[in-house]
Amino acid sequence: MARFLMEFMMTKPRCLLIANFAPLSSIWDMGRGMRTALENADVSVMEYLRSDFPNEGLNRIMVKMIAEFKGPRFVLDINANENYRVPNGSLYDAYRLPRMSFITDSPLRHMAKIQAMPENSILGLVDGDFPDILADFPCPSRCHIPFPHAGPPPEPAPLSNDQRDIPVLFVGNITSAPSQDDFLTRHGGSDRGLRKALSQAVEAARETDAALYALCKAALPGKSPQDWLAATNDLESHLISTRRIALLNSLKQRKIVYCGVIDPSLRTALPGTMEDRGAVTFEDAADLMGRARVLINSSPSFRNGAHERVFYGLSRGASVVTEPSRFLTPAQATALGITPLPFAADRAATAIDHAMARTDDDRHTAQAHYARTHTWTQRMETVLTCLKDQFWTTP
Repeated sequence: MARFLMEFMMTKPRCLLIANFAPLSSIWDMGRGMRTALENADVSVMEYLRSDFPNEGLNRIMVKMIAEFKGPRFVLDINANENYRVPNGSLYDAYRLPRMSFITDSPLRHMAKIQAMPENSILGLVDGDFPDILADFPCPSRCHIPFPHAGPPPEPAPLSNDQRDIPVLFVGNITSAPSQDDFLTRHGGSDRGLRKALSQAVEAARETDAALYALCKAALPGKSPQDWLAATNDLESHLISTRRIALLNSLKQRKIVYCGVIDPSLRTALPGTMEDRGAVTFEDAADLMGRARVLINSSPSFRNGAHERVFYGLSRGASVVTEPSRFLTPAQATALGITPLPFAADRAATAIDHAMARTDDDRHTAQAHYARTHTWTQRMETVLTCLKDQFWTTP
């Protein structure tokens, strides 16, 4: 047995990557980044490409194929997709096949799929506050691990400040969302006490880095986790839309290049001075980041984490201005070339000026720090260590 175990652990691991074909979304590029990091770590990767038209037959063939490998093996997916079943439970558990799912958003956005995960699985959470959510929603996964967003290795020859022809780049969709009054009515009804508590939650979400789920849970005592889920998702949608509109209007005197989908009903709420490139693929957006002096990332979802645009922007040499977060200390943010956005949107120009003042030497220092700390290479090291501890100590 000792010899068999030694041979098992010395065998090159194999991974079935369930990748998502979604060019307008970052999950397509993140999947490619994770695959490259795994292959650089000497993991053999077989890729199943999913989209909105599932191919269950092919998935089952590929699962069976990797399960027949006698060495260390696992499935890596994004957002708990492809939860196929057999008569006695999960397809993956039937093959004793470990699975790691990278949850790219709040778990509340994918809860039904998370609760359908196999027992032999790990959840990777992008925000340090998100484990508190899972405490209220039992799921079968063996454990969850910190798995913050990341990015690719830095570009080897980033453009200098003088070569960058986009002063300020703003990437992110502006979609329809509940108004504050809609939010209060939907979750507080006519109860004055609940409406007041929810109003205070909205105010705290706008002015602090408090976790959104904790705010809604505190405002709705005695309600069910499903009530907290619905309220938090609505609050998040409201914040994203209103925050991005407020920021763009506060910067209407600046030359802003904007990329993203804008809901037609909200277009008149935006300044006509910005250069609207419309919807672009995430890969094209990353190329624009390589030409930008400053990248603005507004994603108030992550109070103890960071959006992937932060790290893809850093990889392309942009100075990043992003939402405040407890994920990075002020010293860490400075080392990475990150400037926090003020909670007050009308003060955003100050943050832009600060980021604009960063020099080419600052960029080289920031990229070196980024390369050591926040690429997919570091994230995959965490995954492989957890798989070894949880599943690969015995064949």
